[in-house]
Amino acid sequence: MDRRTACLHQADAFREKALADPDHHDEWIDEAIKWLERAMEASRRAVATVEPADADATSRPVTERPALG
Repeated sequence: MDRRTACLHQADAFREKALADPDHHDEWIDEAIKWLERAMEASRRAVATVEPADADATSRPVTERPALG
């Protein structure tokens, strides 16, 4: 399981807690939001690079790889 998916699962778990525990609903929703933000950060870590075309060759394909960190 990748980091983004794990964060989404955590967010779902906190949303379920919010539904099950109305007295602390806002606290659980705040936690769910934090995990959703982490999932968005994880999905932005992918890096795409584009190599400039050489004078002798046509454009090269785009290479995607995960960012380091």
